[in-house]
Amino acid sequence: MQYPEEWNQLPKHERRRKIKELKRNQKKSTAVFQKTKKTFLTLLVLLVVVVSYKQITKKTPKQIEFEEEVKEVSLDGKVTEFEIEGREHISSQAVVEYQTNPPTSGDHLSLAENWGVYKEEIEDKAAVHGLEHGGIWISYKNIDDESIEKLRNIGKDNPQSVIVSPRSKNDSNVVVASWGKMMELESVDEVLIQKYINTNKNNSPEQIAR
Repeated sequence: MQYPEEWNQLPKHERRRKIKELKRNQKKSTAVFQKTKKTFLTLLVLLVVVVSYKQITKKTPKQIEFEEEVKEVSLDGKVTEFEIEGREHISSQAVVEYQTNPPTSGDHLSLAENWGVYKEEIEDKAAVHGLEHGGIWISYKNIDDESIEKLRNIGKDNPQSVIVSPRSKNDSNVVVASWGKMMELESVDEVLIQKYINTNKNNSPEQIAR
């Protein structure tokens, strides 16, 4: 072990004491260095995560413009409210005659349809349970592929609160439904639909949508 040359002139017991103390101090310094290094690396990782998250979640000018349009648009006169028809759980074999098309409330299956985008029609009784959970059901018919893609993107942008699916029984080409409410459109209006989602999400008995 390296120590000052003059220590060799000291009595043996004194030299041992100093060497022992030197070892203890070096060990303490190493521990402090390792702790400081670990703290620095942890902070560095956190910084990288924060910077990466900000870059990922950074809104584009187009997104900011869209959000401003959503804030400014009005739903006045575009949304119809209906009397709540009930909310009991029923079996898959049970027949329910809903009073609205598509249904906006009423008895439904015990298992709600999962949020997401569907290429095939889903069962009304499962979709209604999603509405009870505070979700929005966007159903459509007779629209072109570009319009369908717009609806699918809306579903992807609202992954924990929206169901998108075709529905041939609709009276209108596009229907946006929530618990006890409905907005009917002849074509896809992304701004209006997002406004409806923001306004009516979780206006329901069970507020589970996010």
